This record gives sequence, C-alpha cells and structure tokens, in this order.
Amino acid sequence: MRGETLARSSALVRAGRFACSAAGCFALVILLPSLPYRLWMARLALAELSLILVSPLALFGLLALGREAGNGRYRVSGVGALAVSLLPLVLTLPEYRTRGRALAPLEYLTWGPDHARVDERRDIALDLSRPNLRLDFYRGHGAGPGPLLVLVHGGSFSGGDKGENQTVSRLFASKGYSVADIQYRLAPEGRFPAAVQDVKCLAGRLRERAREFGLDANRVGYIGRSAGGAIAIIAAYSAGDPRLPPSCDVPDLPVSAMVSLYGPLDLEWGWRQRPFPDPLVGYQVLERYLGGTPATHPEAYRLASAVSWAGATAPKTLLIHGMRDSLVSFHHVELLTQAFERKRLEPPQRLLIPFADHGFDYHPGGLGEQLARAEILEFLGSALARDDPRSMGSQE
Repeated sequence: MRGETLARSSALVRAGRFACSAAGCFALVILLPSLPYRLWMARLALAELSLILVSPLALFGLLALGREAGNGRYRVSGVGALAVSLLPLVLTLPEYRTRGRALAPLEYLTWGPDHARVDERRDIALDLSRPNLRLDFYRGHGAGPGPLLVLVHGGSFSGGDKGENQTVSRLFASKGYSVADIQYRLAPEGRFPAAVQDVKCLAGRLRERAREFGLDANRVGYIGRSAGGAIAIIAAYSAGDPRLPPSCDVPDLPVSAMVSLYGPLDLEWGWRQRPFPDPLVGYQVLERYLGGTPATHPEAYRLASAVSWAGATAPKTLLIHGMRDSLVSFHHVELLTQAFERKRLEPPQRLLIPFADHGFDYHPGGLGEQLARAEILEFLGSALARDDPRSMGSQE
C-alpha cells in the first residue's frame, strides 16, 4: 500500500514538472516580441486565452509539485508562467477603469455574450455586372429603418473573405445595426484602388435598395479589420473624389462613421518599417496591393494612405489598435492623429489596448475584444444617431 502511494505521488510530481515546463514554454512564446508567422499565431492564441490555458496549467503544476525538494527550477518556471499569464489582465484592467467599462469574466470563459437570433441572408449578389462580389446580410433588430454597417474583412489585401467573424456581425445586428459583410477584389489581380471601389459599389447598391433591406440610407458606417481597415477608411475619406469612383454605377455618397481595427494608415511608412522577423513580409504585401514600391508607385501609396486624406470632410472616426501588434504597428494611429493635428482639426477618437496583438478581437469575450466592442457601440450610437447632422447623403 505504501508503495502504491509513493508511486502515485511520484507520478503526480512528474505531471507537475511537465505542467510547469509546458506553462513556462507557453509564457516564453507570449513574451517574445516578434516571431515567424506560425509562432506569432501561437502567441496570439496563448495571450488571448492565457487565463484559460496557461494559468490553470501553471497552477496545477505548482500544486502537484507540493513541497518535495529538488523541484526549484520547475517552481520558478511555474511561478513565472503564472505571472506572465496574468499580464494581459493586469495591463488591460486600468484601461477599463479609465473608460468606465466593466469586464465580464463569464464572457471571457464562454466565448462572448449571448444575443438574440437575427435574420441572415448569405451570398447576396447586388450587382448583376459584378457577380463575383457578394455579401452576407444580417438584418438589425428593431422597428423601422435602421443604420447600416459595412464590414470589410482583412487578409493582407490578397486573402480573407466575408464571414470570418460572424459572431460580431450577429452581435451588431442584435443591437439594431443591419450588417453587410462584403467581398472585394483581392491583390495582385485586384490592385489598388479596386478594393476601395468595390466597397463603394456595394455600399451604394445597398443604399439604393434601402427600403427593401429595411435601411436608413442616411446612416451608414464602415468597419474594417487590418487590411480591411486600410481599404474602408479610404472608401470613407475619399467619398465623392473622381480619382476613386465606385466600381459600379452608383453615387459616391459620404458615410457618417468609420471604425478601423488595427488597420495600416500610412502605407509608405509601413513599407519602410520592417520588424525582424517579419511574420508576413509586410513590404511584399504592400507591393502586391499597390503594384510596386513607394519609389515606383508614389501616387498609389499616397492615395491608399489615410494620412493623405485627413481633412474636415472625413466622417467621425474611431481607431482601435493593440499596443503589441507586430504585424501593423500602433504607430499608424499616431501618424493619422498627427496628420489631423497638423491641419488644426480634431483628430479621430482612438483606443490603444495594452498587450493586445493583431487580431485580438477574434476571441469574442476576450479582454481586448470586450473593451473594443463597448467603445465601438458607444461610438456608433453617437455617430449614427438619427439627429446627427453628419448623417447625410442618401437615396431611398
């Protein structure tokens, strides 16, 4: 009997050593500043789920080790991993307090909030001349025509597709916003300004058919993630400019709100600033999208950069970025802010989330996602209000 007890104790200690070692390795990945693409994806997942994956593993390891001598290095690994796993929470909570927000722990554990079911339509082709451009439509809850949100997906300008974050689309629809999650032409075949023109085309077609879709065509906003943020913000800021017309025969009307989530906003600066290692080889991504380098295609880089369009006619804008983003630096937010300030204009609203990485909002209920969602909903509630004089430019 005593032998069995010793054997079980030995097995538990071995499990504790393994758990502390594994948690330590995970913590190391979380802490590394810049990584090759696959390791970067692991870092994003581990950081976003650290309270579910790393903390319990480290705690189990420390408890399993007990007081047995000779496990000092494993305890150090476990304690260090536990501390690192708590960093996202410790660094983000002050931002919640500053902005008067409350963290919902249950949402973190259950992958986002519960919300009412919404009406969804898939693969809608609005323009017969452009059958390759389709959208998914989520009708907003509520009586009467409601505001429209056009979602522009990311994917380094050459990948990605609609439907990548359906949870968020359904959430916005449950809050009364009709959501159009759209496709656009991808690089290198669809080089700039093709994607920008496609966003304008599909938004224009929806506004033409506002009655059919139950929309208020006066209240339209764009939300773009990553490359989609760069595309959407140019579509929003260049409304009515003949150099960037829609790709179909619709009026190029202004919109009332623009939300960019970790989008590149100064593409020439982004081309020149290269992290090492560079997970996506970002300068090549931009060359595929714009046709070459800033030296060979300076006008494309200028027109595709939000910093070039900063001006009084820009719609209300919210910029959200993670401060640990190693794919698209949060300094893009600073650059656009400075572009507005040089013209003595009020800069966009902004939210910089400590310890958040590129793509942080793909964890519904995550620490950064909850904060960003609350800010977006408050921003849209103001920018797309019925009595807002900047909600303008419509067709029934």
